[in-house]
This record gives sequence, structure tokens and C-alpha cells, in this order.
Amino acid sequence: MRGILLLGTNLGDKVHNLELAKDALKQISIIHAQSGIYRSDAWGFESKSDFFNQALEVSFKENPSDFMVKLLDVEKNLGRVRTGDGYADRVMDIDMLCIEDGPVFSDVLEVPHPRLHLRLFALLPLQNLWPDWHHPALDKSVKELVNECPDSTKTELILYK
Repeated sequence: MRGILLLGTNLGDKVHNLELAKDALKQISIIHAQSGIYRSDAWGFESKSDFFNQALEVSFKENPSDFMVKLLDVEKNLGRVRTGDGYADRVMDIDMLCIEDGPVFSDVLEVPHPRLHLRLFALLPLQNLWPDWHHPALDKSVKELVNECPDSTKTELILYK
């Protein structure tokens, strides 16, 4: 199965964190393509440190929910600490934005990501990789979602890979 993951980090050496995440993901998936790296302000909370985000097109063998459990282990192994207090600074966050075979709803996963259409830092890297993707629930193209996104957070491409 193919899908788009979004990596996000705002602590430590952010470019190095993204590389470490990609190295770990190569152990559990095949990475077919990567977007550029985007810098943005924190979304949903105040932080002194901006975020670096990068989307990856990957394929994996598990069902999406089981794969998400593996992604949570990768986050933890890279130093992610979940406090349950909502949004916070993090070494690594991995979200599954969308998959090629339609929506998924489970205890550990909702795909497309439920806040995808609200976040430019997710939409722009997705558009970089899957410009023809269409949101199945909202019935909109990724281009339409970018144009209609209410996110006013500054998001800019800083490094194209």
C-alpha cells in the first residue's frame, strides 16, 4: 500500500532529525519520494522554535493501522515524549496524511488526517508529491485545499531535496 507521511520536528538539529527518521522508516517501509523541507511556525500552540516538515511517499505491507503503530514506535525511539497535554515541542512527529486506497478509521488512525485541510505545513508538502490527490471526504483536490486553507501560519520551502 502507498501513502504519504509527514515528518515534523522543532527540537535539536532539525535536518538531522528528519534524516534519522528517514533512516528508521527505511527499516519498515520503502521510501519512493520526498518533498522539500518546509519551515513553519508552531501550529496550535506557542513555541520559540519553528518546525521543519517533510512529506514522504512510502509503501508498506501492513494494514494502515498496524503500520501506524510502527510509526509511533519510530517516534518514541527518536525521542518523542507524549504527555497527553495537547500540542507541544517535539523531536519527531510522524503523521499519515493519506493513502492511495481510500479512507481508514480505527482506534489508532484516521486517514486522511482529520486536520490535513487546516494545515498549510501538511498540504504544501503533500501537493509537492501528489499534486493530483483528491480528498475523498471533502471532495476537493489538494490544490483546492491549499487555496481554501484557513491557516495563516507562515510556511515556506527552505530546502528542496
